[in-house]
Amino acid sequence: MNRWPRISGALGSAAGFAAGIIATLVASLAGANTNHEIGMFALALAIAGVSAITTVVGALATCVQCWLLYAGFIVGRSGTLVLDDASAETAGLFAIVALAATGIAGGGTTVRARLSR
Repeated sequence: MNRWPRISGALGSAAGFAAGIIATLVASLAGANTNHEIGMFALALAIAGVSAITTVVGALATCVQCWLLYAGFIVGRSGTLVLDDASAETAGLFAIVALAATGIAGGGTTVRARLSR
């Protein structure tokens, strides 16, 4: 079985943050502020996509960042975190998506950037 390389946790976290911002913007334009499921779906896709190419650390960092975007800008609308039962369930769902996508993608090897002079 061929393993494809994974980006490091730090780069995965950065990619996850960028993907989360884009997913939040697109979901908001699609009406996620009144229909939160749109935002949940868009951010879950972003988490799955990034988690498939990064390490577990990068996947979990992406999960946390996307949950904060969801709770703060989809549900909270103005950057105010909404911490209720539904928000906690969404955090759990995002964690499952991150870990599942990391596991489904296979072991992989981590790619590390190297600076040369």
